[in-house]
Amino acid sequence: MTATAYLNNITGPPLSYKPGITGSPKKGLWEIAKNYAGIIDSRESITRLFLDLSAFDIPVVIAGATRNWKSFLEACLEAGWSSGALIFAPFLTKGLAKITGQFYLEDDEKNQGENISKFYREELHDKESFDRGKNRLIEEETKDLERISKLYETLGYSAKAEKYRARIEPMQNFYKNLEYSPELIQRYNKLKETIIVGQSALEGFMWGGFGLALRWFRKNILGEERFTGTKKYLNDKDSKKLGEAEELGPLQKILGQSALVLAPALNMMWMKLTRSPENIANNKFLQMVKKGMDMTHGLFPKLGLLFSYTTVPKWFGAFCTTQGVDELIERVIKFCTLIPSWWLGHRVANGNIAKYLDKKLAEKYGVERGILLEEKHLNSLTPEAAKIHHVLEKTAHNQELQAEAQNAHAITLYLGMALHSIGVLGVTLLANQITKWRVEAKKKIAGVD
Repeated sequence: MTATAYLNNITGPPLSYKPGITGSPKKGLWEIAKNYAGIIDSRESITRLFLDLSAFDIPVVIAGATRNWKSFLEACLEAGWSSGALIFAPFLTKGLAKITGQFYLEDDEKNQGENISKFYREELHDKESFDRGKNRLIEEETKDLERISKLYETLGYSAKAEKYRARIEPMQNFYKNLEYSPELIQRYNKLKETIIVGQSALEGFMWGGFGLALRWFRKNILGEERFTGTKKYLNDKDSKKLGEAEELGPLQKILGQSALVLAPALNMMWMKLTRSPENIANNKFLQMVKKGMDMTHGLFPKLGLLFSYTTVPKWFGAFCTTQGVDELIERVIKFCTLIPSWWLGHRVANGNIAKYLDKKLAEKYGVERGILLEEKHLNSLTPEAAKIHHVLEKTAHNQELQAEAQNAHAITLYLGMALHSIGVLGVTLLANQITKWRVEAKKKIAGVD
């Protein structure tokens, strides 16, 4: 499934949309781009997909192309592997919610698995937390559906807009009619935990299998018995002399296969440790884990959960199945640079652009800061750019300010992703160059050409 198809499934309008053909007023390219910036930013799943494409997949593929053809194909495999897993994540969550609901929910709840999954785990403790969760969902879901409906109207898709508006009342009625009981909390907790562990098993299997898949691809598709990253400056004979192994060793196979089940094992452990409120009452670390081992409003894994079933199994498997010390060291360098970038790079780029433009907007319109980023991030060195719903809510009182804020939001999104991508490309090229310098130094020491 392509990124375009993914967006069409999530948001409806095709990226090939041509203004005017549906009866809507003709729009310029920037107006269309600005509206799609709102759509990209409206769901964590879509935002993360675009971040992954711009800040990992594209730079890695370009860097691979600067080495040799086979290295480029390996980079394409890695990029497709990660994007594919992210693309299917929200569909997988919703599918698991449907299936799991048949086992844990009452008959009148079984078609509401997706709505129930939107409760946070920390809201499924007692009556107070449950009521707080109900109120949050009624408010958030209503605003979310209204916002997406408005975006469709702006793009000229009236039927799609009406479809989202029609979902508001049934959703509100479902949450309003929920009544707390210990049995209900138990059912909903089982539903949430089963979805999380089940998804981590399926996604973790895919991410954890990357290392073994790369070795199979390298040997059986590319016909290579060595690390392809050094082929440009190290011949096959010297490659063997300098320690690039030909076959997977027994320990590598065991560790590579263990990466396939690492994610569900980790998440089962975290679920058990954070299941009881008494266990986490005075433990800040477990409180943080409980909050992170959950899904976002749009049923996409929060960063803690995303880390446990993507980053950990993928890189553990990749480290354990490297072909010689040169590939291992390069993997370690990239892990130590690209992973922090994946988590914080968009804050450095998008966040600081938003911080600058937010200050300009506040000065121009004489309003308080905190339009393009939330108030708690105003003085941060790595601020989080605000989501589109925050921008629209903060400027609802002034249409002129809102229009300019939407422009600034789109600039923040696109420019931030571009700068982040360029930065990651530079880091990746440097990691590749470090491998070249290391190998050339080893060749001199070993006295090989």
